[in-house]
Amino acid sequence: MPEPIPSYRINSMPYQRTGRALSFRTEDRFRHLPKERPLRPAWLWALCVLCCCVKCTVVEAAQTDRDRQLWEHSQAASRAQKNGNLDQAAAEYRAILELEPHQPEVCSNLGLVYHAQGKYHEAIEVFQQALQRKPELIGAQLFLGIDYYRTGQPGRAAQYLAKSIALSPKNVEAHLYLGRCYMELGRYEEALQSLKDASRLAPENEDVLYTLGQAYGRLMTATYFKMAAVDPESYRVHQVLGESYQAQKNTDKAIEEYRAAIAKSPRTPGLHYALGDVYWRATRFVQAEQEFREELKVDPESSLANWKIGNIYLFRSLWDEALPYLQQATRLLPNLAQAHRDLGKAYFEKADFEKAIREFQQVVKLAPDEDTVHYRLAEIYKRVGRKEDAQAELQLFERLNKKAQALKNTLLPKIAPEEQE
Repeated sequence: MPEPIPSYRINSMPYQRTGRALSFRTEDRFRHLPKERPLRPAWLWALCVLCCCVKCTVVEAAQTDRDRQLWEHSQAASRAQKNGNLDQAAAEYRAILELEPHQPEVCSNLGLVYHAQGKYHEAIEVFQQALQRKPELIGAQLFLGIDYYRTGQPGRAAQYLAKSIALSPKNVEAHLYLGRCYMELGRYEEALQSLKDASRLAPENEDVLYTLGQAYGRLMTATYFKMAAVDPESYRVHQVLGESYQAQKNTDKAIEEYRAAIAKSPRTPGLHYALGDVYWRATRFVQAEQEFREELKVDPESSLANWKIGNIYLFRSLWDEALPYLQQATRLLPNLAQAHRDLGKAYFEKADFEKAIREFQQVVKLAPDEDTVHYRLAEIYKRVGRKEDAQAELQLFERLNKKAQALKNTLLPKIAPEEQE
């Protein structure tokens, strides 16, 4: 089914029936006659005046009939669009252009109908006609760019989309399609900038977020090929491949590439942590702990390595052993909500409820949608006799948990993918 045309994009054409009165003075028509010319009979002058009147009346009638036709076609086009009859709407706009060929708004409207029908080449032609007569038509600039993109012409599309943005800087579609054009042209940095602009204007737009992710992926791929061309055996090449395999959840290949990177550069910060993270997500905690400890030898202030060692101890129910690593992680990175949550859990298990409440409340500030901390707080308040607070926290937990289940995506784990409560 063809996409509907948003009403705000349709340029109004207020054709109205007109009835212009015939107005002239007969004596004006005789001023050019030479004075020496002999006078003609009165009946001849009357005949001349009558002929002039008939001619003007015919012209006036034709003009009125033309205005009536324009008005009727305009109304019919509007009705057809509202009813989704795009073929009829296009026919009406073409009829208007036969009567009034130089109407840029009508050309733009016809282009929008063609666009909605998927007739992108036809749309391009009439959008160009519209812009030749009125370059400031924002809709024509925007959709001409979009239709050039959809017909595989990103270079031309980018020109018109950039003009559209200059005319209307807050148009999300213009930024989105300009980013897509730059991606097709291999201009990834510019693509990211356009897509970030679109994301700022529409933070929850799924098309924008998806395309932004695509741009980052393509930039990473392009960067990888550049690195590989410079030094195919560079540890960075193996690191990028490891990240790529991890994103694809290919654990074995990710481990292989990270090991190859570490073999070439064992003292590079981040490599042991990356390998440990692959093991951790696969619940291979012995190997994960070893790699996290190796990371701390290279980078003692790695907040993530400290957090995950503490997390592993929590998994083993070793609360006392977990505490120093989790405390260190929160000191190094105070906004690491995962570490605060795990630290609160360790305090809870040790019955140090005051400190547990403090840590869980910090999580609430850092991650308002995290539901498990409200369940923990409800448990604590119940144990210390704060029944009303316990009930309130339990209600918050249930509401957030229901929301989380509705938005659950297995590809995007929650704060701690290893813990499902």
